[in-house]
Amino acid sequence: MRKVLLGFMAVMSLFFMISCSNNDNMPVDEDTYAAIVDRGYIVVGMECAYAPFNWTVSESSAFAGAVPIDGTSNYADGYDVMIAQEIADGLGVDLVIRAVTWDGLIPSLAETGEIDLIIAGMSPTAERAQTVAFSDSYYQSTHVVVLRSDSEFASATSIEDFSGASVVAQLSTIYDDLVGQMTGATHENPLEDVPTIITAINAGTYDATILELPVAIAVTQANPELTYIEFTEGNGFDVSYEDAAVSVALRQADTTLLSEVNAILATISTETRESLMLDAISRQP
Repeated sequence: MRKVLLGFMAVMSLFFMISCSNNDNMPVDEDTYAAIVDRGYIVVGMECAYAPFNWTVSESSAFAGAVPIDGTSNYADGYDVMIAQEIADGLGVDLVIRAVTWDGLIPSLAETGEIDLIIAGMSPTAERAQTVAFSDSYYQSTHVVVLRSDSEFASATSIEDFSGASVVAQLSTIYDDLVGQMTGATHENPLEDVPTIITAINAGTYDATILELPVAIAVTQANPELTYIEFTEGNGFDVSYEDAAVSVALRQADTTLLSEVNAILATISTETRESLMLDAISRQP
């Protein structure tokens, strides 16, 4: 039955690819809620490379709730995908997932209209809010340090204990900003994505990186030679509510869609959100 379902999903993926290619991108300066509902699907952008929030999986190993990635034969899974599905269901439309590099997400939403929402573990920072609108949060993050278990810094109990450490983070993220709070650490040039960072830490190129707790759990489960440090209150990073929150990004003109998304998110209980995240962590590759 699972293979039959995935086969059907593959056919639907092809249908959506054709549908998307035959329709103009949404205007970036208009309220597009009615147009999206009339079109019958909503296009959500994410990296598809940021487990447990989102990742890519082949059709043969896809979870029944995974969603085809537009333009590919692969599927997207993860916490963000489950939240995106809740939103699409609440709007009464089909869900199309489009894989977009991190730096390309906001331009694809706010400049070209290629995607309608960003659901990608994105924090609603003041800088980003100058370009896009943000929903209420759908997750609240704790920031931790990931490093090799045999690192000389593995026994650190405070962000003050990393003097001399080589620390790298993902480009254009809050993590890269937080490296500056690690007194005495060398702030390396940021890298494009988390998999590249993890490979570099495993190779000994860098000592550590900063990630949010669910991602750190997923990374260390997949890489047993790594560990993470969660600091006690007063010993960790100084992070604002906006930097710790994870929200859906929308075009600033999409005020109706924003209201609808917030209404749908309000129906997802804290218990359900925690359950979805735990399930995503248990499934992540």
